Amino acid sequence: METYIQLIFILAIVKYCLKMAMLKSFATVSVYALVASLVGLLFYPIVIEQPVTIIDFMLSNKKFVTDGAVITTIEAVVGIFTSIYLLDNYFKPKAKRKKAVFMLKVIPGVLFIIAIAYFELLFFKFRVGEEFISTALIYSAIVFSTVMFFSQILRYSIKAESMKLELKILLNIGILAIGLLVNSTIADYNLSYAETVIEWKALFTLFGIVVLLFIVGIYLPKTKIKSLFKPKHK
Repeated sequence: METYIQLIFILAIVKYCLKMAMLKSFATVSVYALVASLVGLLFYPIVIEQPVTIIDFMLSNKKFVTDGAVITTIEAVVGIFTSIYLLDNYFKPKAKRKKAVFMLKVIPGVLFIIAIAYFELLFFKFRVGEEFISTALIYSAIVFSTVMFFSQILRYSIKAESMKLELKILLNIGILAIGLLVNSTIADYNLSYAETVIEWKALFTLFGIVVLLFIVGIYLPKTKIKSLFKPKHK
């Protein structure tokens, strides 16, 4: 089950990189990458005091699972509706676009901070016996270079802003689906101690639908579907 939690954290980091990819200034992108690295550096005194099995402990506690599901759901739902609003603003004429909504594109979520702290804990596990400060500095450098690298890949591979917003919606849907899956599975386990079986066909079907919607979102703007509904002039 910890694998699903790690997947949520990975999606949260990808979403942060996607936010950086929406920034046009390389200097601003560097600032966001620096903020991500500073999160790891500032949190290391707290991280080193946590057990490596902290996720297993949290998954065995119903309250932690429920609280985590609430945080995940809120961030995912807010992210979905924010992206839809930004898409609506993007397709408006330039004169009617609201410039103030730009901040909605780049505000990081809570899951990203938790993800940085979690992977830092795993990094400390692999460097047992090394100095804490040096390990924290190395991890911060890795975070900086990683988010910079992937943000630039997303920036140049997905050039249209509308496609980036659609991808952000899909990432939030993925976080929401996995979060609800973990919550329902663990909640059932805590209540009855019954053996739960994941419906892999349903899960892969959901994943396939998400991928299909993403592909449709990429190619739909390129089609002239609106022309089919225009009245023909004689």
